[in-house]
Amino acid sequence: MIKIYVIFLGLSLTLVTQASYLDEWSNDNLCGWMNSASSPQHIQDEVRKRKILCFGGKEVESIPDLTTQYTKNGTVFPSPDPSLLPEATNDNDEGYSY
Repeated sequence: MIKIYVIFLGLSLTLVTQASYLDEWSNDNLCGWMNSASSPQHIQDEVRKRKILCFGGKEVESIPDLTTQYTKNGTVFPSPDPSLLPEATNDNDEGYSY
């Protein structure tokens, strides 16, 4: 009978420590996952639990105004945040000459 209690205690402690690994994640780390097309359910639950407001992969205080603007040439969309764009690299720097 004692063995059963020891096993139960060991499993319960293991499950508790396993479930708290998201406590070390920053809010921006979680928002980065929320920006993906299919964020995992446990990430979504953690964002709801922390009551984080995410926009563009970052934590924000309020959602920016996204009113669609129209011009004579069509629809104008807001520019993406430059910090979220990857830097351009030149793939032709491999010593090739033409």
